[in-house]
Amino acid sequence: HSPRRRAPPSLAKVTEMNQSRLLPTQHHILTQDDDPLELLYRRFNVAKLTPQPGAPIPSTVDLRVLKDAHIPSHVLAVFDISESDWGPSYQPIMVPIRADLYTRDFRTNIIPQSPPGTPYPVPYRVPNLDGQIVTLPVVPTLVPHAPSIPLLFLFALGLESRSHLLCYRLLPSEVIGEFPASPAMAQLMVQLCSDEQLTKYIAFNQGLWKNILSLGPRDTQFIGLVQTAWNVTVEARRIRQRAAMDRSVDVVQRRPSPAHGT
Repeated sequence: HSPRRRAPPSLAKVTEMNQSRLLPTQHHILTQDDDPLELLYRRFNVAKLTPQPGAPIPSTVDLRVLKDAHIPSHVLAVFDISESDWGPSYQPIMVPIRADLYTRDFRTNIIPQSPPGTPYPVPYRVPNLDGQIVTLPVVPTLVPHAPSIPLLFLFALGLESRSHLLCYRLLPSEVIGEFPASPAMAQLMVQLCSDEQLTKYIAFNQGLWKNILSLGPRDTQFIGLVQTAWNVTVEARRIRQRAAMDRSVDVVQRRPSPAHGT
């Protein structure tokens, strides 16, 4: 039984929730319960798995089943640097997925095809353990940007309909309030964000966009929303860089000319 696909998000809907004008770090605080990876595990009704740093990727994992409902078929061990470059503390992101949903909603297949007649993973009881366990195959998966994969799957698979959980990870909430005026959105983003904040938005939005280009989600509204956020971020970066160049030119022009010999 596949989960019901939820309505895609919209920036306009989120805009309605934006009234106050606070700093981006204060307006809407995303809690641990809003973490995309946590939400993915909950949507698939299994307990979250965290690998040991530096441990090799296992061929299978055992997950505790939280509810007798739809569960994953695989776990993707997601990483964005070559395994040969992993340091002792590196750990991939373990992302639950259902092969049928992924095939339905993405064009690029990253899950190995199971032989015909392969049974779907079935939960089973373990002595002295309250509840059930399911054993799932693990698929090592190299992607352009690992940190944004849980958010991509959560929305591109239609598992989450709360638009703000997507939008507020892509742009400051006040910037979303200026939608659809992209120039105003970019200008406000520059005013609100420190260099460090802007760098984080650029890295995440660029990574998410690269994942979209690589994996090919089919949800055009989701793609359009992320593309808008990425375009706004690119323009904000351009404005910030241009301002920095103008300041450096101004400093050079103000610098006194060296004194000539007497």
